[in-house]
Amino acid sequence: MKIITEMDFPQDSSDMASSSSSSMGFPQNLTDVASSSSGSMGVPDYHTCAHSRVFRGRCLVCGTKLDRSHGLPFKYIDRNLWLSHKEIAQQRKVQSDKLLNERKLVLLLDLDHTLLHTSAMTRNQKTQEELNSFPDLYSLEPFSGMTKLRPYVHEFLKEASSLFELYIYTMGERHYAMRMAQFLDPENVYFNSRIIAYEDYREDEKTLDLVLKKESMILILDDTKKVWKKHTLNLIHVKKYSYFDSHERSTVSLSSLNTDEDERTGELATILKKLQLIHRLFFNPKSEDDLADRDVKYILVRLTKLQGCNIFFNHIFPPNFDPENSRLWMMAEELGAICSKELCASVTHVVTHLDTRTKESQKGKKFWVNPRWLRACYHALGREAEEEFPIPVPKPKVKDKKLRR
Repeated sequence: MKIITEMDFPQDSSDMASSSSSSMGFPQNLTDVASSSSGSMGVPDYHTCAHSRVFRGRCLVCGTKLDRSHGLPFKYIDRNLWLSHKEIAQQRKVQSDKLLNERKLVLLLDLDHTLLHTSAMTRNQKTQEELNSFPDLYSLEPFSGMTKLRPYVHEFLKEASSLFELYIYTMGERHYAMRMAQFLDPENVYFNSRIIAYEDYREDEKTLDLVLKKESMILILDDTKKVWKKHTLNLIHVKKYSYFDSHERSTVSLSSLNTDEDERTGELATILKKLQLIHRLFFNPKSEDDLADRDVKYILVRLTKLQGCNIFFNHIFPPNFDPENSRLWMMAEELGAICSKELCASVTHVVTHLDTRTKESQKGKKFWVNPRWLRACYHALGREAEEEFPIPVPKPKVKDKKLRR
């Protein structure tokens, strides 16, 4: 357990933001550029201009004073930076193409009840002895608050960062978000300055407008659906993590039960597997779509269609062939089914050309279908009736008999 004090905590992220703005191709010293633009040249105050970048309310090129209709603020990049709608579109395309070339997508991560749980209730305060026994428990000195990281969160961030560009996106204030980032990413290798907090949008809803990447490559992890009303198709809903006691009587805390989520089978471990699958499907070289035309929303919708199905392919593939490289296997995974390499008890569907059922196997509740069933589900974007796709019953062999006259 580490105790973080206000002395350890950076109140201003301007240094990180300056680094981020220069890496995006913006002028490194925005203040100097803005000052030179709005000096003694007598530039009149207009509400728009033909240029793209704004700093402290003025165009970085001509010094024109601009209003909010000109674009959007990107305070998490630099606290005084605005971009015009044209520049936003240009930056979004350039940065998206660059990230796709690196075979990465974008993952926005909520903080509270998703990656961690923070409580300001005094009754949740722990003794020093208790703190020492929990390495993922933090005291928010000098305030009477506690933060508990969700089990497996460090492993989750490490693995996810190899496939996604990570953002923190919270309705909490920036000083709180920065402090949580210290707990989650003490070496600042995952998030850099990509931390979007309440001050960046000041709305009751979260939006993808502030992310300079295409919506088609952005996934969201959040325990609260209602804050993403405009982007529900990008959302992977996460089970709420409630470690501490709260005022909600309907919620039973994990600490009150003297337990916690299991690191290997808990929510983050499960979500990570889903993210890895989405990434694999998005960048699948056998996909018929161009990379720039692929969309994570389409993948997420498909993943619900055969959810709960466990498929075994029987006598479909030739010997010494890896079935995971087949089109049928990919179709099943895209629809949310689990594919098994053995005919085990958890299998719900056997896809085959041959009816090899025994009297014993017929007692089970498995569906035996021909491959056309899976193709039909894929193209119909839904689960088709299994009885419409029976396995051809082989005709019994008849021995030739010589006909006697």
